[in-house]
Amino acid sequence: MGILDDYQNTQNDETNAETNTADPATSRKKRAELERQIVIAESDLKKVLREKTDLESEQRRLKKEEERIRVERDALDEKLKKIQDNQRLLEEEIHGLKKKLKVLR
Repeated sequence: MGILDDYQNTQNDETNAETNTADPATSRKKRAELERQIVIAESDLKKVLREKTDLESEQRRLKKEEERIRVERDALDEKLKKIQDNQRLLEEEIHGLKKKLKVLR
């Protein structure tokens, strides 16, 4: 039931209330209908709250995973930097040795 339907029902209820205020059967029906609508709305609210809780849990899990990935990436960046430094040193050493070899010839 949408908001417009609720509004129309409320308008109809107000009109009918004026004409049927003395009829106890009508009052019981209206009361039962309102109680039914309350139960449905409460059920919908519980469903939304469960979904919200699930989404918040998923969000926390993803934040933890994101942090874990960042830590792993930082470790890989550091390891790569060390390897690149080692590569540069070895290339310089090879270049120096080749220079010495040329001098010996």
